[in-house]
Amino acid sequence: METPDPAQPAGGVAFLLVQLGFHLARVFGERLEPLGLEQRHAGMLVRLAQNDGRSQQAVAELLGVNPTRMVFLTDELEKLGLVERRRNPADRRSHALYLTEAGTAMLARVREVTRAHEAAITADLSAAERDQLAALLRRLARDQGLAGRALPGAPPRYGPRPVAADTAGDTPAD
Repeated sequence: METPDPAQPAGGVAFLLVQLGFHLARVFGERLEPLGLEQRHAGMLVRLAQNDGRSQQAVAELLGVNPTRMVFLTDELEKLGLVERRRNPADRRSHALYLTEAGTAMLARVREVTRAHEAAITADLSAAERDQLAALLRRLARDQGLAGRALPGAPPRYGPRPVAADTAGDTPAD
């Protein structure tokens, strides 16, 4: 039996993506702490800014968040004074979501934290390498059925593609 080389990371691509994902999510969460936000709050602010005034249901569908979770998330952001629900003039049974002034200001701070986080992660990559990595990751996400605008951790809109038997290795269990 061959002794593993300690200089080589365990597993393959899937293992490394999981390892990096957990690590980078933790670090990003730590970067958001001084703002009093969690990652899901930051993601919601970013997506809502692109869809200000849409119904709560429409935003939930866009993000891939179930309606109950969306209500809780909106409640949390409303308590922080970052989001406001207003009766939807087109449908009085629903509410439209809007960023408040404080929400817009917080969004600018979230974007600063996000830029710093990305710069730290990719500091050792050239611009071409960053572009190539981003393109490859987008392709992997698309091939797994992940909605481009979904919040991290939200279930995919479409089920993942079946994994062929010969490519099923390199899981975190390896």
